[in-house]
Amino acid sequence: MDNRLKKIFLGLAGFFLFCLGSAEIGHAKAESSCLGKEPGFTIKMGQDAFLTIDYGFQFHGAWRDTGSGSNLTEPTTDLYFRRNRLTLAGQTSETVSFSIELEQSGPRNIQPLEVNQEGSTDYSFLEANITSDFSKGFKITVGKEKIPFTREILEGCFTPLSIDRSLFIYTPMRHSRDLGVVLWGNLANSKFQYRLAAMDGQNSSNAPESSNHSPRYTARAHVSLLDPEDGYGYGGTYLGTKMILTFGAGAQYERKAVFNDVTNMTGNKDYSAWTADAFFEYPVGTGGTITVSGAYLNVSFDDAYKENNPDPDTAGIDGEKNGWYTKAGYLITEKIGPGQIQPFVRYEEWNYALVNGVYDQKIKWLGVGLNYLINGQGLRVSVEYSTTDFDKEQNSASKDFKTVITMLQYVF
Repeated sequence: MDNRLKKIFLGLAGFFLFCLGSAEIGHAKAESSCLGKEPGFTIKMGQDAFLTIDYGFQFHGAWRDTGSGSNLTEPTTDLYFRRNRLTLAGQTSETVSFSIELEQSGPRNIQPLEVNQEGSTDYSFLEANITSDFSKGFKITVGKEKIPFTREILEGCFTPLSIDRSLFIYTPMRHSRDLGVVLWGNLANSKFQYRLAAMDGQNSSNAPESSNHSPRYTARAHVSLLDPEDGYGYGGTYLGTKMILTFGAGAQYERKAVFNDVTNMTGNKDYSAWTADAFFEYPVGTGGTITVSGAYLNVSFDDAYKENNPDPDTAGIDGEKNGWYTKAGYLITEKIGPGQIQPFVRYEEWNYALVNGVYDQKIKWLGVGLNYLINGQGLRVSVEYSTTDFDKEQNSASKDFKTVITMLQYVF
């Protein structure tokens, strides 16, 4: 953990102690935005204070029909922890709750669009934040938390419908989490939720943060027409326990986020993005539950990729692009053995300004799979077969390929 995170952690710890004596207004609920479930083990620490401990992992076995051998065209297999996570969450009073998540992932060789010959292992303080819950309509979350922009990122990491979230939906340069402040709340009997955030933003290795760096601002809102979705995170599927119809939208902006010329650090360009999404889950008679969702995302760096020496982060899988995904699943009510079966399908189309050395590239991604769920998402076995199709096959990094991923998930 770097010195910056150490300072943040110590500051949060001091704030927790201060909040123990703070006024109690409203009710604070301990929540992990990733696990997306009730806590596994709870330690009572007082009338209103408690600590919960959760552990969860997702172990992947992956196969791709390319990436190995002397010419890198032979099949590749890979075993890795997609997520291996310990979560400490709880509350210090009726008003203040907190969440700390530590994670190990990898080493992973099979990546979304390529196969790396040397995978790396990541150990990180994934999240460390507190939430002051003044009322249902006004909450403040401070620290390192999920970026409140796209629904897909805000869906629980251990409650996905397909085997994982979209490979193409991550936020440029900060991926899924950032340091900052989020104001949010639920209004109109939790039918409407808003989020306003100011976060650290740009984290490019090519453009120093001290150079013309300003905060990244995010706004998001959703309307739930059936059961409310009133937490910080969403579910990728609620396994038939709720009836959901939610429409959401978000926008992001960061002034002077990248350089046209990273060598001389000149020619600033802004970052902006917007998204719209919908989620529907509903029981169908007594036979099962249908889940359907989709989203559109547009990411812009003001055409910085067209310059002679632009920041590499303006291109690539998280760079300038627009596209959409849709996914659907059906949870069968009747059990087969101790668990339930949930087949799913997912389709995505993305238009990239520049990815893997090809301009104006279109990628089509199709995946089909099956979940076998025991005790909800507590124990889950999944398999997914996917195809990745490049519209322009102009080099070895833009050749079509097929991938099979199996997953064992355990959550306590």
